[in-house]
Amino acid sequence: MVKKDPNYRKPQDSKSFGAFLKKRAPIYLGLIGLFLLFVYPALTEKDLNSILDDSFEGDEKTAVDLIKFYSGPNDTGITILEVIEEKINDKHSDQKIFDDEETWAEFVVENLGNGNEEFTHEVVFVFNAENNQSMMYGWYVNVENGEISPIDTTSKSIQQTVDYFD
Repeated sequence: MVKKDPNYRKPQDSKSFGAFLKKRAPIYLGLIGLFLLFVYPALTEKDLNSILDDSFEGDEKTAVDLIKFYSGPNDTGITILEVIEEKINDKHSDQKIFDDEETWAEFVVENLGNGNEEFTHEVVFVFNAENNQSMMYGWYVNVENGEISPIDTTSKSIQQTVDYFD
């Protein structure tokens, strides 16, 4: 009777899936590492839209969406929200301001009621950074015809940037 050698391994079939993976494992590990190093942080990076509350309903949601997605009279180009995000990034260029836990942004919507014939809602965007450096922009909105009008000069400059963006 022949004793079996405990260190003896049965040769693996070169066409098996295990042999295929074993041969290419370093390549796959390298690709996964590159993905985690370069792509994953870009996918998980926060932006202005990720910190905004989107719990509005009805006409209030319509009013907020008209402001957020307004892209000029010809509906092409950059949106109001993108211009605001760009201004925030310019003001806080040395840090990732949206990743800070004390940073918040919100839309405040007020129904103007029947007293105002031209506009139905007032929408105010408020952004506050960690050291209470706030930014505020406001618009009057008519949800029935989609018309918006800035409340003050800073909001007007945002809207003009959108209107004249190529």
